Amino acid sequence: MKDKMMNGQRLLLSTSKILLLLAFAIVVPVGVKAQVWTVLAVDPKGDGRDASLPDAAQLSYSYDKQHDLLWFRVSLYGKPHEEAFGVNIAVDTGAEDTAKMNWWGANRDFKFDKLVTAWVKRGDGGYQGTIGVGDATGAKAQNFNNLLQNNLQIRVEGDSIVIGVKRTDLTEKIKMNLIAAVGSNERWNDDIPNTRSVALDLAAPRPARGLREIDASRNNFRFPSDYKTLADNRPPLTIKKGHGRETLILIPGVYSGKENFDAFIARNQSLYKFYVVTPPGLNGTPARPLPPETTSYGEFTWTRRLGRDVLELISREKLSKPVIVAHGFPGSWVAEELAFQYPDALGGVIEIASMPVLFFPSPKDPSRKTPATPEERIETVNEGWAEKWFKYVTPETWESNNYIAEIFANDPGRAEQVRQQVEAAPLPVKIRYLCEFMASDHSAELASLKVPLLALRPGFNEKLLADPTNSWYKTSFQDAWDAFSKNPGIQVVTIPNARALLLDDQPKLTDEAIATFIAKQN
Repeated sequence: MKDKMMNGQRLLLSTSKILLLLAFAIVVPVGVKAQVWTVLAVDPKGDGRDASLPDAAQLSYSYDKQHDLLWFRVSLYGKPHEEAFGVNIAVDTGAEDTAKMNWWGANRDFKFDKLVTAWVKRGDGGYQGTIGVGDATGAKAQNFNNLLQNNLQIRVEGDSIVIGVKRTDLTEKIKMNLIAAVGSNERWNDDIPNTRSVALDLAAPRPARGLREIDASRNNFRFPSDYKTLADNRPPLTIKKGHGRETLILIPGVYSGKENFDAFIARNQSLYKFYVVTPPGLNGTPARPLPPETTSYGEFTWTRRLGRDVLELISREKLSKPVIVAHGFPGSWVAEELAFQYPDALGGVIEIASMPVLFFPSPKDPSRKTPATPEERIETVNEGWAEKWFKYVTPETWESNNYIAEIFANDPGRAEQVRQQVEAAPLPVKIRYLCEFMASDHSAELASLKVPLLALRPGFNEKLLADPTNSWYKTSFQDAWDAFSKNPGIQVVTIPNARALLLDDQPKLTDEAIATFIAKQN
C-alpha cells in the first residue's frame, strides 16, 4: 500500500524481498472480540489518491487489558475489498527523533518509530502478505515487518478492517501518538487523520464529558421489537387550550422538555388560542415508524410528515393564518418549510432558541472554511455522521456529548429536570430528528422569506459564554442568525440573561416580544 517511499512509484509484491515476507494470518482472533470502540479520528469522504481504493472514514481503538491486546478499527466509506487490502498504523512511541522517519503519505509531517503493517490478500485459510511490526530502519529499507512477523490478528467486519496487536510488540509504554492509512495491498491511498496525529493514553480515566464510544453491535436505526409506533394515518398528540382571538400553533422541540410552553400558556390564556402539537416520539409520545435504513436523511421523512400534520390541523380546525411558535428543531424546520411552500397559510413564524443552519465544511476544501453545498451536507450526514457514528453511538456517549443542564434554564433544578426529560426520549428518536436537521440547509429560503419571522435567541450570560467549551452556544444560537438580518421580514431579538427555556427565564420580555410581533401582523 506504500508508494515506494517518496518517489510515488508503485510498490510491487513481486519483488524478491517482499516474496520472502509472504505469510499466513489467522482470521479468528485470540482474546476478547471487542464491540465497544473509542473513536480517535474521522476523515472526510473522497480525499484519497484513488477513488477506486479504500477511503478511510473513522479510526477507533479498543484495549483488552486482560490479554494486553490493542485493537484498531479502520472504518471505510463503502465495504472493504475482502480479497485484498492494506492497512498501516504508524506509531510515535516517544523515541528519539533519530529513531524516527516521516510518514510517506499525505500526513508527511508525522514522524513514527514503529509501524504496524497488514498488506494482505486472502489465501486458502486466511490472509497472506506483508504482516507484522517494523521500525523506521526497516521501513527505510522497505523491510516493513523487520521486528516481528505474522503477529497480527486481522478481520473484516462490515465496513471496517480490524487489526489486533500485542501492545508490547509496539512499546512498553501506555502512551503513544499515531495515524492510520489504508489502500490496496500494493498502494497507499488515504491517511486518517490527514494532519497531525491522535494521542492514545491507555491509562486515561473514562471521561464523564466528551466520551467517544461506539458499540458495533448496536443499531440505533431500529426500535426495540416491543416498541409501539404511531400509525402514519394517525395525528400526533395535539392539545387545545386558551380562548383568545389570535391562534398560535406551539411545537416543542427535541430540547424543550415536557412543560416548556405551560407557563406561557397559563399567562396568555385570554390573548391566544393554542394548539400544542408534540412531534411524535418526544415527551413520552409514540414515534412514527422509522424509515428503511437506506432512506436518505435528505428526504426529511419524519420532519416533513410533521409538516403535513400541521397542515392537516390547519385545515381540520379551519384556522385562519395561525402563527407557528417553534422551540428549536424539528418544529423550526417545519415552520420554515411551510412558510416557504405555503406562505398564504401562515400569519407568521416565531422561533425560540433555534439554530437556523448548522455550519458544515465542504469536504473539497482542505481548509474546512468553505460551506458545504446542500448535496454535500446530505451526503456527509448519510455516509459519515449517520452510518459511522450515530448508528453505533452508545447512550452514555450521546448523553456525555449532549446539552449540559446549564444551557436549559437559569434555575439549576429546573435545568436538570428538563435535561433528564430530554434524555428520556428513545435514542433512535433523538437521532432521527437530529440527523434530518443536520442534513437541512434553509439558507437560501430564509434569505428570501416572505412570511414574517421572529427569532428569539437566548442571551445566556457572560460567565457561561466566557468558558471556551461553551463558545458554540454563541456561534449556533446567536451569531448564526446574523446572516439573515438583511431580510426585512426577519426580526431577531436577543433575550438577555436567558437560556434555552427563555419563556421561563424571562417571561415578561418574551411575552412582550411575541405580542408586539403578532400585533404587527394584524
